[in-house]
Amino acid sequence: MSVIPFLSRSADRLTHGAVVAMAFGLVFAIVIVGVVTGAAGAKSEEPTALVPVAATVPVDMYTAMADIAAALATLPPPPPPTTVPARRVQTRPEVRVDPSDPGVWDALAHCETRGNWATDSVPGFSGGLGFHHGTWRAMGGREFAEIAADASREQQIEVAQRVLERSGWGAWPGCSRLLGLR
Repeated sequence: MSVIPFLSRSADRLTHGAVVAMAFGLVFAIVIVGVVTGAAGAKSEEPTALVPVAATVPVDMYTAMADIAAALATLPPPPPPTTVPARRVQTRPEVRVDPSDPGVWDALAHCETRGNWATDSVPGFSGGLGFHHGTWRAMGGREFAEIAADASREQQIEVAQRVLERSGWGAWPGCSRLLGLR
């Protein structure tokens, strides 16, 4: 009979499935004890030892099962599954940049080449904004100089504005992202 208070006390902390598993384990243990005790009593020389075990074990097992069923019936139903709200994707606010503002180009040049408008240290690239020689030629940079490193800062910014119109800030993928331009 001590099964019911035990289950009712710990039902607050155990899940519904755990209580059912415990009940099954208890019933199984009672049956095992009854079988082992009955087998031990059958081997004894006293014929009366088997009678009390055989008579009491089924009654105790059924009583225990009824007590467990009653305890399970008093448990509240399991809570409904909870749903997790969908994550809202956080987007960066759109940045409005005036490409005619030289400060934007200075910041980009600082990121690309540490602000060295005359750099020609990376093969195939030159200038403060790291123009590829092919891009410099395709965007009309040759009207100022053969490569971007030989053009003035203002001339490089003029060609950069042409690149921006055609390709967007993605023409400078790492630094434009770092600066929040895209």
